[in-house]
Amino acid sequence: MEIRSNDAPIQYEEEIRDISHDDFKKYVLKLSREIEKYTIENNLRIDYVVPILRSGAVPAVYIANELNLIKFAPIQVKKIKENGIYDHIILLNDLKDLDKEKELNLLVVEGTYSSGETANTALNEIRKSLPKAKILFSCVCVRGEENLPKDVEKSFYGFSLAREKLFVYPWEIKEQKETHPDQKLENIFY
Repeated sequence: MEIRSNDAPIQYEEEIRDISHDDFKKYVLKLSREIEKYTIENNLRIDYVVPILRSGAVPAVYIANELNLIKFAPIQVKKIKENGIYDHIILLNDLKDLDKEKELNLLVVEGTYSSGETANTALNEIRKSLPKAKILFSCVCVRGEENLPKDVEKSFYGFSLAREKLFVYPWEIKEQKETHPDQKLENIFY
């Protein structure tokens, strides 16, 4: 069981499912088609793909290739646990160097949107950096569609899954789901 600072405890299932590469590609293709349809219908050109690193990196590349998008401006938000308390910190924000006055169209890409804490930390940082930006938000997996960000132009997702169900993407290691080296503070602050 994981205790969250702003949420009720979640009783996770023991089974961790594998998502196949083919299924991942199917979800990304679905996302890409929906994003493309929306941008055409609303006469929008996406200026930057903004992957929320690390989980948004791989989906962002796939989506960018499908939509022929060239420019990336990643943001990295790291969830850390110290003294039993979770917090989120910004490790990288390539958007902060862009012109704040520009009305850019951004496609923010996340792998899995569950509690929304990581994505919302990134979205808040993006709004501080580019207050006039129009934001499209996409994620491969959403854990509760009702929890998707409301203060974006439009949200897209590949598939929905109950929050108590766990899975790993094709590039993840199941045995390291909760013990990956990037969970250790000494590997972040060195």
